[in-house]
Amino acid sequence: MRGSWRAARPTWIFMKIALFYLLLAAAVTLWLGSLLPIIPTDLWWVRVADFPRLQTSIGLVVVLIGFLFFTRRYRTPATTAATITAGVLGYQAFVLLPYLPTGTDLASDSCPVDHRFKVMVANVRLSNNPDSRLIDQVRAADPDVFLALEVDQKWTRALAPLKNRMPHTVIHPTGSYFGIALYSRLPLDNPHIEHLAGQDTPQIVTGVQLPTGEVFDFLGIHPRPPHPSQSALGRDAVLMRAAFLLRDHDRPGVVAGDFNAVPWEDAVAMMQDVARLVDPRHGYGYLPTYDAKSWWMAWPLDHVFYEAGFAALELERGRAFGSDHYPYIATLCRVDRQRSERPDAAERETLESARDIISRARDQAEEWASN
Repeated sequence: MRGSWRAARPTWIFMKIALFYLLLAAAVTLWLGSLLPIIPTDLWWVRVADFPRLQTSIGLVVVLIGFLFFTRRYRTPATTAATITAGVLGYQAFVLLPYLPTGTDLASDSCPVDHRFKVMVANVRLSNNPDSRLIDQVRAADPDVFLALEVDQKWTRALAPLKNRMPHTVIHPTGSYFGIALYSRLPLDNPHIEHLAGQDTPQIVTGVQLPTGEVFDFLGIHPRPPHPSQSALGRDAVLMRAAFLLRDHDRPGVVAGDFNAVPWEDAVAMMQDVARLVDPRHGYGYLPTYDAKSWWMAWPLDHVFYEAGFAALELERGRAFGSDHYPYIATLCRVDRQRSERPDAAERETLESARDIISRARDQAEEWASN
């Protein structure tokens, strides 16, 4: 019996060593995935590393616990690895904390009815076959404005019944992943399509008239995502140009859509700084809207941001309807600027950086068009 135990001991030791190095390899991967987005670059594989921060944080917790089991036999390497893991986990917590539920209440429910504005955003997914599930949700939510993304001819036909309730429309199917459509119960002021920052993706720019008669700016956007065939530059430029459009107008504004960016990204933070935008997810909750087909790899890509002059009353994620996105619904209240959240004004350096992103994206688009 003792001889068989001695014979098995080398195998057990080898398994423990192998397990430790597997754990270390997983930890290094998670460290890199967590810290890569710090690098100021447009490279797609760096930028998309920002998306799964919650998932990498959970992974860091798991490997941290794993290292604690090795601190007796491999004290120095295990303790060092655990310390680094704890430090990276602390950084992740710093980034994610504003987007985790804290029990923060949104604005008071005493907003007058004629000051309320509900916007619903849904990326329908081009390859998704239309059925009644989305229209039923739109009718149940009863938004003032419904923004549909990735629409083509089949989707515009399927959504046509919405015109009975929302007769004011901007419909621009493209046959690609960047068709866009706006349905509004409220009158629109000078609605039109713009290709922001010289990009080939259409965005909606319009004014929306509240029942009080006041008009505010509304932008519906859906920039290209960073992926292997393109950097994040075009996406970031659309975000910056949208921010400058809102910044340059005196009246308050709202920007909504599938940003193809998570709210803690530097580009999104810069966009917010430029136009002094508020993200109502702060302190309210993570509310992932993509991927609706995965319970694990999910993060918030769809957003509704607003300038001073609005306050959020309610946020809601809709139900799955066959797309890879969930609908995202925000109810806002038009309030006095003094009573609304008002982030600090952008520093001159931030504005110059945002303009540089737009300029570089325009140059890149012109270069591609000439080739």
